[in-house]
Amino acid sequence: MNLFCCLYKSQDGFYSAFSPYLQLEHQKDTTPTHAIPSFPSPVLYVQPSSGVVQCGDTLSFICTVPSHPLPQLNKPVTFFLRRTAEQTGVTSVILQPQASHVSGWEPQPGVFTVGPVRGGEEGEYTCLYQITNRGQLVNSTVSNVVQVTVTDVLPVPSLVLQQQTDVWHLLCIGSPQYPGAVFSLYLEDYEFPVGSHTAKAFQNQVAFPVPVQDTPVALYQCQYSVFVGKKRSDSKRSLPVVVTRGNSLPSSPGVDWPLVLGSFSAGVLFLAALALVAVVVYRKIKARAEEKKKRQDAQFWTQVHGKDHVVDLTLRRTSFPSQEWTSRDTETAHRSSLWNPFSTFTAPVL
Repeated sequence: MNLFCCLYKSQDGFYSAFSPYLQLEHQKDTTPTHAIPSFPSPVLYVQPSSGVVQCGDTLSFICTVPSHPLPQLNKPVTFFLRRTAEQTGVTSVILQPQASHVSGWEPQPGVFTVGPVRGGEEGEYTCLYQITNRGQLVNSTVSNVVQVTVTDVLPVPSLVLQQQTDVWHLLCIGSPQYPGAVFSLYLEDYEFPVGSHTAKAFQNQVAFPVPVQDTPVALYQCQYSVFVGKKRSDSKRSLPVVVTRGNSLPSSPGVDWPLVLGSFSAGVLFLAALALVAVVVYRKIKARAEEKKKRQDAQFWTQVHGKDHVVDLTLRRTSFPSQEWTSRDTETAHRSSLWNPFSTFTAPVL
């Protein structure tokens, strides 16, 4: 008499309780039982053949049946692709709704497509096929193991040049999903880093002081690495940042001298243009006023000369007695009081 029980393991790694025990007794029937036939293992291939892909690529798996004859090939055959996850170690059957069904005398390979890859596809892949034999589904043994590795799982970091406490730094910012990563600073096209720092447990960035440069211009990149599952993964390097020795860093922190000088120059040019416009307007106004005054003067003298007339004054030598000179002087004074200012000469007033 034999006792059997079972349990299962969840994706989180926890085990269930044991099932109730099952008791099996020896069969007394002497009728011979038919042995379940065994089927040869399939062969699994992957494209690309190396099994190394980048995020966004597509994997193609081909599960083939050995070429030697199989019993009852006229029965339907179903292929299954299994994956053992890299991080959890859990084995699951994927793409079962799209599994290939084959009928006929010549079995066809099972083809599976996985992708575009996002990073969770890493792990070990195997396949098997299933045949209906005497009303029962019979699985073959599993195929060879194909290892799939996904690179560039980590997002690309960014590198910026910024000022902190009067000192210039190169700030490398990684993905918020991976805090506490190890950050490295590189010169472009150099294999080894010029510096490495580990971020704090809840931070995804590290500031590097600008290294002392031997060349006037240098290009810097950064990279970070974290553990993904059981292995360490490295991100791609960031876009290069140009750092110029000397004039690239302002001598006075917090003051953008080019901006200040540019603003001052723009103000001076604006004031000069405004003064030029004012001078031009003033000259035009002055010229118009002078022209108007000239027209008014010309009009005035035209009116004055229009009233002028000529009087014939012929001088004759005449002798007057002293009494007459006295009376004539009195008469002349009387005429002078009646002089018309708007006429050069006037007729005698009688």
